[in-house]
Amino acid sequence: IGAQSEGLTIRTRDSAIISAPAAGMIRFAGPFRNYGNMVIIEHQDGLHSLIAGFGSVDISVGRKISAGEPLGRVSGTGTGGTPRVYYELRLNGKAV
Repeated sequence: IGAQSEGLTIRTRDSAIISAPAAGMIRFAGPFRNYGNMVIIEHQDGLHSLIAGFGSVDISVGRKISAGEPLGRVSGTGTGGTPRVYYELRLNGKAV
């Protein structure tokens, strides 16, 4: 989308399950700009996780989740044909 990445890109195997990094509330789940399918989780104390690279999202907005709970599966192909997940942790709206 023209902005510098402020998170991590993690190479995965095809169709790997993406799980929640920590407990929280699902605030967004669906397509977002050039990220493809993205999930945003609101955690405690102003923290949010942004996770992209989903081929399928199996979670709905407004649902409370536990750490490690499955959110969906990785897209069959990422940049350059390699499946990847993008993860960004934000504190009060700023990447950390």
